[in-house]
Amino acid sequence: MSRRRWNILDTLQGKLVAASALLVVGALILSSGVFVFLTHGKENQRALDHTIATAPPIHGGFLQDLLAGASVAQLTSYVQDAAKRYDVRILMFDYSGLVAEDTGGKLAGAQLAFPQDSSAPGDQSSPSGRRETWRVEYGSGHSLTLAAPSPALVVGGRRISISAGEDELPSRGPVPPGEMLVLPYQMAIVLPEDTIARAWLDLLPWLALAAGIALPIATGFALIIARGITRPLNQLTAAAELMAQGTFDIDVSVRRRDEVGQLARSFSSMATRVGEAYQEMRTLVASVSHDVKTPLTSILGFAQALRAGVVQGEEESKRVGGVIYEEAERLARRLNDLVYLSEIESGQAVLQRDEVDLETLVDSILTRMTAVAERKGVGVSTVLAKGITLSADRAKLERTLENLLDNAFKFTPPGGEIRVHTFLDLGQPEQACIEVGNTAPDVEPEELPRLFERFYRRDRAGTGRSAGTGLGLTIARDLVQLHGGTLEASLRDGEIILTVRMPRA
Repeated sequence: MSRRRWNILDTLQGKLVAASALLVVGALILSSGVFVFLTHGKENQRALDHTIATAPPIHGGFLQDLLAGASVAQLTSYVQDAAKRYDVRILMFDYSGLVAEDTGGKLAGAQLAFPQDSSAPGDQSSPSGRRETWRVEYGSGHSLTLAAPSPALVVGGRRISISAGEDELPSRGPVPPGEMLVLPYQMAIVLPEDTIARAWLDLLPWLALAAGIALPIATGFALIIARGITRPLNQLTAAAELMAQGTFDIDVSVRRRDEVGQLARSFSSMATRVGEAYQEMRTLVASVSHDVKTPLTSILGFAQALRAGVVQGEEESKRVGGVIYEEAERLARRLNDLVYLSEIESGQAVLQRDEVDLETLVDSILTRMTAVAERKGVGVSTVLAKGITLSADRAKLERTLENLLDNAFKFTPPGGEIRVHTFLDLGQPEQACIEVGNTAPDVEPEELPRLFERFYRRDRAGTGRSAGTGLGLTIARDLVQLHGGTLEASLRDGEIILTVRMPRA
């Protein structure tokens, strides 16, 4: 396989420089085109004015040679010299319109067709003789514009036709009074048809000079700008390679306020969040492994004891069986919490909304937990507002409140109290509030943000043992957010307060 040849246009810097050069060239061409378009009419008028201004001396010499009896060759030489001297194109033709000489080298021997209202340019017997320009045709469908034709020599009122050979004109004496001499040859200056093209040709040297000055300057500025853009991009590329190798502590220092700077800051933020997510994943794996390993170890140990016949008697067998059942139930509960949390965070949880009376729902949950409160020696007080209806998924809202109350029962010391309060927010009456507070004298304000972290578990009511899976409050928070509400934690008078705010029906 052949090695790919490096091309500067494959780089962003090369593309930016090339784009700048093309932009300069395009701008020069466009501005030149607009200039030519706007000034080509003036160029036409300038060409006509130049023709009219140069016509008298050219015609004077031509008529002088004609009257002096100059030969056709001499007239042709004069016309060619005059064309070069005054930078014009001249046609010499006879009275019938047959071209004898074209200094442009195209129409010699061609037959010109004059307008029907004029026998020939310069014929003063026709009103068209006062024109400044004539449009004449030649060949098959071709035409050109003649300007400043040589006038006929008027001596009297009667026209006398003078015949002449191909090479010489007959020498004439004085023309009798009352007669008109019709000259055998006339000449006219041809107006250039390609004034726009000529304007472009005249402009090309200046355009080349402007491009020669502008392109190096534009290329230099483009290189400076391109390097300023590509340098942070190169830093981002290096940082991305570090992330691919597993390094997430990356800070791309780009002190810019433009889009590249925003990209660098967003990349640094992304790297931090990816690193946090990676660390959370490792923590999750470690926590799940520990949570699964502990009950599995107990289950395997006691099952092995039963299998080996170490357990003797019915009472001991029941005790071992109860331990195995509790550990299996704890393992199933943790796995179910993990599956439920993954469904919520992956967006697979779907709400089945219905109108739920908040007072009835809280009463039913507290009734089921009365036995737990009595066994732990914890008091429960409620202040439930009537008539608050929520548009919510009853099962998911019920699980949210169960998780909050279960957390309160686990971490309330004996003799403590759990308080449940439902009310409408006075500042935002469209929101319903649920407060679950419990005695927690050992909670510090710095600990509050961590309560909703996955697998974060506090000491169970000062016993030195952690409780639960560390997922209850996380699931409760995600379920509340799924309903469009919020769950916050705060401290008040030795109590930890978990406040749910949800929109009313």
